[in-house]
Amino acid sequence: AALAAPLLTAGDAPPATTPPAGNAPGATAAGDNGGNNGRNQWMKRMVADNPELKDVDLNSPEGQEKIRQVMQKRMEENAPRIRQRIAEQQATSHAELNKQLGMKDEEFKAIETLLTRVESLRMQRGLVDRASNPMLARMGGGGRGGPGGAGGPGGMMSPQLMMGDTPLEPSAQETQDASKALKTLVDDAQANANELAATVARLRKAREAFTAVLNKAQDDLRAVLSPRQEAILVERGTLD
Repeated sequence: AALAAPLLTAGDAPPATTPPAGNAPGATAAGDNGGNNGRNQWMKRMVADNPELKDVDLNSPEGQEKIRQVMQKRMEENAPRIRQRIAEQQATSHAELNKQLGMKDEEFKAIETLLTRVESLRMQRGLVDRASNPMLARMGGGGRGGPGGAGGPGGMMSPQLMMGDTPLEPSAQETQDASKALKTLVDDAQANANELAATVARLRKAREAFTAVLNKAQDDLRAVLSPRQEAILVERGTLD
């Protein structure tokens, strides 16, 4: 989760609330003026920074689509810098973890590949599956297609952008594809019930397959740790 956090700068990211259908973005409940005010301020900044949004009803479906397009473009522009930031944070995190685990440098290097594998899989799950990422769930995204077909909420957190040249784990790719297929069906009021059921089953199967891959990676890492070292990684959320 820590590695996936800097996907957007603070000024770019909308308040993490999902409005009820028909309400203005940011309206989570009656009287939630704080949420409304935060969302309204964010939308004003979006219009000020992006002239193409001027005179557009940002509460309309068309306005929301234009916002997604603007965010997608910004994400694509920032992706190399964000990947570099993630790599730098990972290096800093590993240096601090090495000290906490009490390992010699050569000992830590011997387990670093296993550690990085677990971290990468956790990041992939957070990028492709809204069920495992509360932030994406609140934003209404996670594994969805957006402008240009990128995954994530409107493409903002596309695994392809975040992972760079690193391919997704096949079961993570299947989770993303199944999530997109299910979103398309859910948005179609006339979707066939059998097709819906089959796509739900496909997504569940993909999630189970990915969980098995992640569990295996965690077991491999756990096998080379002392009880204290394992406890440290469980406490920090690297291991379940």
